[in-house]
Amino acid sequence: MGTSGTPITPVTSLNDFLSQLRLAIGDTNPATYRYTDEWLLVALQASVETLGNWWNFKYLIDSDGEIIRNPSSYSFVLDEDTYGIVEFTDNRPIIIMAAIIVLEGSLENSAWDFASWKDAEISYSNLESSRARSETLRRLWDELNSIMLPPTKRLAYPKKGSLPGFFKNPYEVGNIN
Repeated sequence: MGTSGTPITPVTSLNDFLSQLRLAIGDTNPATYRYTDEWLLVALQASVETLGNWWNFKYLIDSDGEIIRNPSSYSFVLDEDTYGIVEFTDNRPIIIMAAIIVLEGSLENSAWDFASWKDAEISYSNLESSRARSETLRRLWDELNSIMLPPTKRLAYPKKGSLPGFFKNPYEVGNIN
């Protein structure tokens, strides 16, 4: 159950994120979609790949471009058959990162479209829309950083190294007793 008492919809593919991603980027009118589903799917794939460092490659993208659980590097809390491929706590980070990728690309693509000018009678400025986009990106980054720690701000994952020849080490082969 979700926090509002509604059942959690299991995510079985990246297509399940499209409506939530459109809502996050404000592309909600089907008659005038700014982004195609194909581009949003590319952003979702890039999101999963980008977040790989953040959660130790918990999810992978297969050769068909679909998300799969990484069986060798992570133990999952929730069962895939019941709750879907993506654990529901990981849905929002994937959507946020995809929204950041889409909006940063859109902002970069339209960077030369922002201008301000005026003469004696008329003035024109669309710089406020640039500021609004930048503020949206900043808000999304802040939300992502509040949900997850960036990979550079935590300790490395521990790995056991062997200690051959260490005196009275019962876990090493060839130990001297």
